[in-house]
Amino acid sequence: MSRHRQKDLLNAPIVPTLSSMTIPTIFGIVAILLFNLVDTYFIGLMGAQELAAVSFTFPVSNVLMNISMGIGIGTAIHIASRIGRGDLAEARATAAHALTLALTIAMPIGILGNLTITPLFELLGAAPDTIHLIREYMTLWYGGFFLLVIPMVGNSVIRATGDTRTPSIVMAIAGLVNGILDPLLIFGIGPFPELGIRGAAIATVIAWGFSAVAVLVVLVNRRKLMRFADALEPKREHWASILRVALPATATNMMSPVAAAVLTAMAARHGHYAVAGLGVGTRIEALALVVIIALSSALTPFVGQNFGARNSLRIREAVRIVLTFAFFWELGIAALLYLGGGWVATLFTDDTATRQAIIWYLLLVPISYACQSLVILSCSTLNALHMPLYGTLISVLRLFLLTIPLAWLGTWLFDLKGLYGGIAVANIIAGIGTVVWLSYKLPKLSY
Repeated sequence: MSRHRQKDLLNAPIVPTLSSMTIPTIFGIVAILLFNLVDTYFIGLMGAQELAAVSFTFPVSNVLMNISMGIGIGTAIHIASRIGRGDLAEARATAAHALTLALTIAMPIGILGNLTITPLFELLGAAPDTIHLIREYMTLWYGGFFLLVIPMVGNSVIRATGDTRTPSIVMAIAGLVNGILDPLLIFGIGPFPELGIRGAAIATVIAWGFSAVAVLVVLVNRRKLMRFADALEPKREHWASILRVALPATATNMMSPVAAAVLTAMAARHGHYAVAGLGVGTRIEALALVVIIALSSALTPFVGQNFGARNSLRIREAVRIVLTFAFFWELGIAALLYLGGGWVATLFTDDTATRQAIIWYLLLVPISYACQSLVILSCSTLNALHMPLYGTLISVLRLFLLTIPLAWLGTWLFDLKGLYGGIAVANIIAGIGTVVWLSYKLPKLSY
């Protein structure tokens, strides 16, 4: 990374700088989300039971993806602060050690996951015939998990330098590979065998493999951001530095899929159509929040580098601008989903009960996205300021003291519609409370 690029991140106008980092990230994140949406769409064409089976896997796959994201966050924050101080050699060594850490964690998880498929999904409420379909999908997914962590962590290294364009290109091409292979392998088009739900998993793992190779080429050969020789050197200090942020960040990120697993179990009491409706709704939610996630990805290195350079005024102004934009942007997204919910539901299923479950989700939950975005961006800011435990506390309060109890109460009073309403109310309360607390905390940030 050049000194010129460092100067841009530390001194250039805030809005153009964050915009130039956010816009490429949007396309990359859309590509990641399309992995799941494309899988969901084509699997939905197979039938409601197959759609319910893959919906059961969403909370579990999200937990594991968030583990790799947490390591990526810890890596990006550590590297960004070193770049802000001008210590590029330390940043390169951290990149190599971050990848070895990620692989060391990912491989045992994949093995353990395959050994626990039946008891885990029985706990989530899946019926035996559904577990059979889940096993076909998750056996391959778990087996390829180690390929996912490489691009997740590697892209975080690249973003920490201020380059959000390269990771987005890699993810977009990987998403295209997955989108092309999905129908070919699921339905057996042309010379390809008809593999059903297994075909979706194979397509995803192949796409992960492509992105892993591409990221390593960029890191080692093109950008010189990492040397394999560094991975052989003592790594305890770097692993400790990464994990100090990664563990709380991972805990924060994992709160959502863990809570989603509980919500899935609640929905399962209403039948497979409710699980499918919740699964599709949460996938659409991820797409609706794509700009917020992109802003979060851009805000982390921006705040991290300015934190390393001890520029607290610039951090406060950036956070104010980002939170204001995010709130009004998500209000607009909610209006679009309110108007187009029926059309969106028909894209995923022709089953009447499942379609109605999706429509109710899109009527009730999106109104809370504006407040949910405030929580996401606030937690990213706290991570970048090396205060990840605050972000973890906010997530615990939002999901386990608000979302799950209110969803349970709503389900008891109003069935599935009440579950969705409880989620929305919890997001609104959490968003307001987080901004009030952050407005008190940030003015105290000084050197």
